Amino acid sequence: MEKKDLLHNIQNACVLGIQLIPPTILCDSMGSIGLKEPLTVGLGTSLARCVAIMQQRHVGSLLIVDGTGRLVGIFTERDCLMEVVGKVSDLEGATVEQFMTRNPIRERPEASLAFALNLMSNGGFRHVPIVDQDDMPIGIISVKDVVEHIVRTMLAAIDVAVEGDI
Repeated sequence: MEKKDLLHNIQNACVLGIQLIPPTILCDSMGSIGLKEPLTVGLGTSLARCVAIMQQRHVGSLLIVDGTGRLVGIFTERDCLMEVVGKVSDLEGATVEQFMTRNPIRERPEASLAFALNLMSNGGFRHVPIVDQDDMPIGIISVKDVVEHIVRTMLAAIDVAVEGDI
């Protein structure tokens, strides 16, 4: 759908009072929106390797795991920008555990999107690692993922309304 058509359809739906987003959408679980597979690296991984992975995979965070695979930290683009850029000259010699956020807040997949957004807003971060009962990473959710879920739902509602000729 072209931008002008989408804008027109949204405006019409709003004028007509068509509900574009279900009132319970933020009650959806984090696991229900399609968790991204987490990218993990072990303790001792060089910053150069971490940055390369983030650039190649176009992600804003890596989960750091110990030798048993349990979550021990997260390394984000914000960590890189605030703690590494302009301060560390040897990215091969520096390791991720020196700059990661230790023991990040993590959640289980059944926690709601509303809860995740509250965590991220209050904590000032954009990623929440999702772990199983053994604290093993099984996914990650970002603010962008939640927004994309809401937009997909809204676009589906618009498609239904257009078919009904708003």
